[in-house]
Amino acid sequence: MKTPPVLNLADKHAAFTETWSPKRIARLDDYEVKLAKAEGEFVWHHHEQEDELFLVTKGRLRIEIENANPAILGPGDMTVIPKGVRHRPVVEEGPVHMLLLERAGVVNTGDAGGDLTAVVEDI
Repeated sequence: MKTPPVLNLADKHAAFTETWSPKRIARLDDYEVKLAKAEGEFVWHHHEQEDELFLVTKGRLRIEIENANPAILGPGDMTVIPKGVRHRPVVEEGPVHMLLLERAGVVNTGDAGGDLTAVVEDI
């Protein structure tokens, strides 16, 4: 067996500039590890069949949750948004760099679609 690659998240984040456009850095069974940058507000959406893990590495992100208090994440903070929960990430202090862990094939805008729907690319 060869040694698995060691990835530096800061270096990977430095390799792209697009916001709200997740980049795949690894696969884990049926899941994808993705990095994203964020500015401003994302769209309200939900994922019918998938939970979504957010881990912030830079900046401050507020994840607004329908009928609940928001989740506020700073560097080193993470949360899991359960499947079916309507939510909207909003940058409080940016830019935000984050790591996402999602089942392969998850569309970033969930049920909302629209201009912010991204095709996930490897980086």
